[in-house]
Amino acid sequence: MKRVTGLTIFVLIIVGMFVLIDQSDSKKMSEQVENKMFTQTETKVYSESTVEELKKILETFQNDLAPQINNDFERKLAERMYVEMKKSGETIDVKELIIRAKDQADFERAWLEHAKSEYGIVITGDEVDEWIEKGPDATVVESQRRYAEAKEMSVYQLNHDYYRDQYMKWVVWEDLIPLVTDRYEQSSEHVLDNNRLIELYEQEMEVIIE
Repeated sequence: MKRVTGLTIFVLIIVGMFVLIDQSDSKKMSEQVENKMFTQTETKVYSESTVEELKKILETFQNDLAPQINNDFERKLAERMYVEMKKSGETIDVKELIIRAKDQADFERAWLEHAKSEYGIVITGDEVDEWIEKGPDATVVESQRRYAEAKEMSVYQLNHDYYRDQYMKWVVWEDLIPLVTDRYEQSSEHVLDNNRLIELYEQEMEVIIE
């Protein structure tokens, strides 16, 4: 299946993750990407964040929180949440943050498993790498570079390793869109936009999880 929406979707992700945009553009963007796919996993690294500021935040997380989380994926999600909360000045309850990260990790695993078991969607590592190369690798913004430097990794590593789970999810979703649409469009009275399709898909998961 041709991934004709890949770069468009990437633009939405990368803006939400890294670029500080003005208030009017921010409102338009939030309307486009407001869904549950990434609301709890995105790390919003604002453009005014310096490398040193990010290093301090990440160092604190590694010293104080990381040792309390054994699972690598849960630790990564917790780190993203921690950075976002620190940058926005939120009060952090460590125990609550760890629970949130575990719950989100469980949700992400179930999301991908449902795509495989219910819809037969299986993607390869090469597909994910190709998608990243055409999107995040090809459009590097300054704040993205600074975040990679703060984590002492290359932008390539940031894209292909650190954020790979998010990009993999989008690759899977591109294959899911026509299948979920076919399942629900005849019984729907309204046009099924992307957010509604995601909502319907995740409602299926909720039934299974319960």
